[in-house]
Amino acid sequence: MASEVELRRDVKRRLAELGIDPYPHAPKGAVTPVREVVRASSPGSAASVAGRVVGIRRHGGLVFFDLVDDGYRIQCSVSRGEVSRDLFDFFEKFVDVGDFVYVAGQVYYTKRGELTIAVSDLQLLAKALRSPPVKWGHRIVDPEVRYRKRYLDVMVTPQVRRIFEIRFRTIEEIRRFMWDRGYVEVETPVLQPIYGGAAARPFKTYVEALGEEWYLRISLELYLKRFIVAGFSKVFEIGKNFRNEDIDVEHNPEFTMMESYEAYADYNDIMKLTEELVGTVARRVLGTDVVEFPTGGEPVKINLSPPFRRTSLYDAFREFAGIDVESMPDDEVKEYLRKYSIRLTGGYDRGRAVVKLFDRIVGREYLIQPTFVTDFPRSSSPLAKPHRSRPDLAERFELYVGGMELANAYTELNDPELQASYFREEEERRRLGDLEAHPFDWDFVEALEHGMPPTGGLGLGIDRLVMVYAGVASIKEVIPFPMVKPREFEQKRG
Repeated sequence: MASEVELRRDVKRRLAELGIDPYPHAPKGAVTPVREVVRASSPGSAASVAGRVVGIRRHGGLVFFDLVDDGYRIQCSVSRGEVSRDLFDFFEKFVDVGDFVYVAGQVYYTKRGELTIAVSDLQLLAKALRSPPVKWGHRIVDPEVRYRKRYLDVMVTPQVRRIFEIRFRTIEEIRRFMWDRGYVEVETPVLQPIYGGAAARPFKTYVEALGEEWYLRISLELYLKRFIVAGFSKVFEIGKNFRNEDIDVEHNPEFTMMESYEAYADYNDIMKLTEELVGTVARRVLGTDVVEFPTGGEPVKINLSPPFRRTSLYDAFREFAGIDVESMPDDEVKEYLRKYSIRLTGGYDRGRAVVKLFDRIVGREYLIQPTFVTDFPRSSSPLAKPHRSRPDLAERFELYVGGMELANAYTELNDPELQASYFREEEERRRLGDLEAHPFDWDFVEALEHGMPPTGGLGLGIDRLVMVYAGVASIKEVIPFPMVKPREFEQKRG
């Protein structure tokens, strides 16, 4: 028995024999977006639209079919008694679910009150050789198909399309928010001779023209700070970062960040900026700053309106976990690391241990409503300025929402000699086996030697922010094409 693809290829062949191009260069008439027809048409008015056929219902000599264009659906009808026999027969013989068509006709309402176009002219625009995997409006159940063939997921499921509309609007509104506050959008290199700005393992590449191994960036930070050195007062960038690490519900090796840097600001100023951004963008994109986010399998209402709660890292330990980590001896800290199966490469470092434990014990479990966690151990933050009254701490905050870290920010370190000493500490950790320790970036230190004013910096994870806005618990749901391992047959076919 012939497969669906073979049958549709036969339809394509028969069209060619009739001199009909199944893939014409353009529609033969003007096309009005379905969105405009749905919103503004009145009975008796003429309409000409184009879109994908997503459903066909036959009732003898009357055929109803649904077109979808840019996320909007409209019903069309072809009546044997009202159109030429050639047009009706053409539809019956050559048009299938999945095809793109152009139609023109008159708008009316059916007895059930549904807006419909009575087709008087029709043109096939693209013959689909495969039908959609499920009916339009239904969900593809197999996650492997959903993530590998995301175009199908978006094609048939309006709720999935809505998630990406939220994503794209979020990025648009973040830009508008930053522009309105005087920030200049800049660009920094994706390929870098020395990676930096975060604790992560990089992806490597080879530059043939230079004969050198370079890296895909893991952060936007160090080049954006160079703009501050150069004399720009407020800069930001929205861009891709690449970290050769986990793939799970909160991590994808390729992800999107917004980073900003503002001269003459500190982390207190950046907290105000961050809460205003998160709340304002939510209202512009969603029409509300109250969202529902699944935590522990149950949806929880989260209020994103400023001001957000503020607590120090050590106070949060005491409040939520009943643990006084600040005065805890190292032996007890190490016992907690063993209890939660947390391994520190490069040897034990109290500051890093405390931060790892915080995320596991407090952040993920208790920080559902927006919370700024401030004042991290100094050794965990090699790019942040020491706290002005507690040199054992760094002026750093993380924003938690829904049990996830959404943002990380500092009063930026601008003392070149202190930065160099921190880089030496990181180099020692690398020597001891910590592959995520920061490499020594001499060029960045030299830039600081030319002088960088007091600066506040922010790194905001756009993927996770969209997860909160869209109310989904997996990062794969908000990344259009998440990283998945190719199947063997796909590699061979490619």
